[in-house]
Amino acid sequence: MGHRRKTTGNNSFSDYMAQMEKIISMMTTEKPIERIQTLERKIDEVEKIQTIEGNIEQIKEHIWTVKEILTTAEASVYLGLSESYIYKLTSSKQIPHYKPNGKLVYFNRRELCEWAMRNQVQTTGQTTRTKKEAL
Repeated sequence: MGHRRKTTGNNSFSDYMAQMEKIISMMTTEKPIERIQTLERKIDEVEKIQTIEGNIEQIKEHIWTVKEILTTAEASVYLGLSESYIYKLTSSKQIPHYKPNGKLVYFNRRELCEWAMRNQVQTTGQTTRTKKEAL
């Protein structure tokens, strides 16, 4: 029996040594530094892709700044007003808008700018200067 234990012990030691040799062989043939560098490059590429996707989303959100014809949602963002208020203004015909098919509402960006800039309020500096010029 004692002899058997010794053999089993030797077998487990030799199994252990074989596993260690296999690990060392894998480490030297796989070139871990090159593998790490490859993984780092791939991570950098993924980060760049995520950055590009983020930039595309920002462009999509602000595309209305170059469009001439705006939807209600775009006009809302452009003017800084809620969509419901925009609809209220269109139903009361207080804001310039178009309904080419009788249902969807569109806006001309330039007309919205002109509409928003109407009825300029005189500042106190302008009022004082105007009074002095009148004297």
